[in-house]
Amino acid sequence: MKSSTLNQEMSDSELLKTLKTAVTTSKRSLYQDGILLILWGASFTIGFLLNYYKSAHLLVWWERNIIDTLNILAGIGLIGFTAYYLFFRKPKYRTYTAISTRFVWLGIIIAHNLNVIVTKSYLQEVSFALLHPLQMVLIGFALFVTGGIYRYSLLSISGAAMWIAAVWCAHVELTDQYLIRAIANFICFVIPGILMYVQSKKTVHV
Repeated sequence: MKSSTLNQEMSDSELLKTLKTAVTTSKRSLYQDGILLILWGASFTIGFLLNYYKSAHLLVWWERNIIDTLNILAGIGLIGFTAYYLFFRKPKYRTYTAISTRFVWLGIIIAHNLNVIVTKSYLQEVSFALLHPLQMVLIGFALFVTGGIYRYSLLSISGAAMWIAAVWCAHVELTDQYLIRAIANFICFVIPGILMYVQSKKTVHV
């Protein structure tokens, strides 16, 4: 009888230890994804600052071509690194939270492209002054929902901040929208990404 009770206590202890390990691993995986927020946020911040500079100043053709080329190369590099990070570097298993997050961001990308198609069909042209606030609303939604899925309030707060920036953008000219988006991306992506990545290093030792 005592042996059975002891085995039960050991089993409960092992189960609790397993659950704690799983939670810690899940949190570390989330925090490590902060590197993606840092890279994408930094790229968007620099890219929109360059677009702001290009729109606010009269540049020669080769300067504009350099800025456009840098934006394209940065996009290709980030897409390649993200694919490697998610599908090759990360563990083979996927949690429900990770899968849900992937679908949220994939849906946002699809929704943004549909916005381009719909607005072009309605206005007979692509209105970037309209698309920027709409895209920021979608990004804010993705950040807000991701924070809810992972129970990480900082991302949800970042989503709300992106919504505020989107409303601000809707009341200014396209040139100023570039500057607002650069600031918003730094605040909503880079800063949370740095905090998450630092936290991932601390979680390793938990």
